[in-house]
Amino acid sequence: MKFFVTSLLLLLIFIGFFHPVTAITQDLGRHLITGDIILETHSVPKTNLFSYTYPDFPFINHHWLSEVFYSISFQTIGFNGLLISNATLILLSFGLIIFSIYKKVGALTLLFCSLLYLPILFERTDVRPESFSFMFLSLFIFILYKFREKFTKWILILPFIELLWTNMHIYFPIGIAVLFLFLIDAIAPAIQNLFRDFDSNQIPKPVQKNNILMLLFILTASILLTLINPRGLKGALYPFEVFQNYGYSIAENQNIFFLWNYSHNPAILFFGISAILLLFFLLVFRRKTCPADWFIFIFFSILAITAIRNFPLFVFATFIPFARSFSNIKISFSKNIKSIFLILFLGLAVFEAQQVYAKKGFGFGVETGAKDGVDFFIKQKLTGPIFNNFDIGSYLIYRLYPKEKVFVDGRPEAYPKSFFQETYIPMQLDKRKFELADKQYSFQTIFFSHTDQTPWAEAFLKQISQNNKWRMIYLDDFTVIYTRDKNTRLAAKRVKPTIRTDYPNLKSLIQLAHFFQNKNFDDQEIAVYQKILDINPIYCPALYNLALKLQAKNNPAFSIFADKFQKNCQ
Repeated sequence: MKFFVTSLLLLLIFIGFFHPVTAITQDLGRHLITGDIILETHSVPKTNLFSYTYPDFPFINHHWLSEVFYSISFQTIGFNGLLISNATLILLSFGLIIFSIYKKVGALTLLFCSLLYLPILFERTDVRPESFSFMFLSLFIFILYKFREKFTKWILILPFIELLWTNMHIYFPIGIAVLFLFLIDAIAPAIQNLFRDFDSNQIPKPVQKNNILMLLFILTASILLTLINPRGLKGALYPFEVFQNYGYSIAENQNIFFLWNYSHNPAILFFGISAILLLFFLLVFRRKTCPADWFIFIFFSILAITAIRNFPLFVFATFIPFARSFSNIKISFSKNIKSIFLILFLGLAVFEAQQVYAKKGFGFGVETGAKDGVDFFIKQKLTGPIFNNFDIGSYLIYRLYPKEKVFVDGRPEAYPKSFFQETYIPMQLDKRKFELADKQYSFQTIFFSHTDQTPWAEAFLKQISQNNKWRMIYLDDFTVIYTRDKNTRLAAKRVKPTIRTDYPNLKSLIQLAHFFQNKNFDDQEIAVYQKILDINPIYCPALYNLALKLQAKNNPAFSIFADKFQKNCQ
């Protein structure tokens, strides 16, 4: 039974990570280009190559080796190969954690713990360099817990893993932190014995001096090996300094309280439940826990609370203490009751798989994103300088570099902090500041992802649509492109605006409806709502908004949609 449950859990993880590549519109494309450059030049770029605004701004690349791996893999096996390799990497990482406790806990324990933890893990499923951090963290946790029980030579590979980690992802200090926590765990008995000296009746706890010395050696070696990176000491210290020049807030770096107020993400709820339960189990079964369990719980809970991107770290680090603590609950159930629980948990597992599929799909492929927009840009031979928003910059780098450079991309640390606070955000909120920037950079094309939900992006799209100097030439469910109205070449070709609304899925149509709503394009907005209702006749936001729009136009058909809204949505 345990083998069946374990196989099911690993299958569920594979389903969660085996979906069309979505990171290509975010960071993956830029990673591929950077990897190509490193392979061609045999050097790691030290400045912001991709932007015409700050091409000489110093930039420390903390994941260059991951980019080389992605570049070689992509040239060999393409996007589908990257997808499989990423899903396999996560599968091995979680499998390693399960293997470490496989003989110590029962099937129901594994299933219960996984059903709580997997929704947290599924918060981050894209192909990103952070996947290597998850693997390295799993190795550290697995080896150090094993070493705590009995000496293992595997501990000697941790400094070399740390060396790889240093050059593959910015999370490498976490390896140092985990080593330090286990060193304190080894020293803890000696500290406890100091207090016991006041009570001669208490038996001193054994102190494993050899373990302390070994952990101290491994920790020291690991710290020294972090210096082996393209930027030496600066590179080793960079993770502690990166936020000193970070002028733009992104969702993945926000704390859970801010994000919960913004959107009730189920992953946050599952994290809260898991953290509270783990704390409860550690308190109730404190005599059966070790200091390392507490240190790991506290450290990784704080990381997860302060930034949602750290959720997977919490999963890989605390799964072992959670499962071991939960297994201390000794309740005797009959075989029938156990079967009922098992069926219930299996049903929940299937439900979780369905939720993941509904959110991100399953199988090979690459998310379209800005692809069609860039295809149009290339086909029509549009030119820069391009003004683009933060979200889409990395994809433009992937498709257009080196012919075109970008205004900005998804790396706040690659631009001066003042650039975002004094230029990028203000020029979207204030038409006059945009005109000043336009005068400075002589924009020829505006390439914008209208799914950007920041207040400044929405304000900019609203004002640029009313600016007679710019003409919308392309629109799809993700991208809008504007060119100068006096673009003589396009005028000579009589290029008409391309507006795509022929999408068979709700997500694309909803994004278009939001764009039209923000720009007060009432007729187009109404047409999109009608297409949404063709797919889902009781989609409440479409019913509500369509009724309001038709009522404002004195169209008697509004009552039909208002009645449907009242019957199905209230």
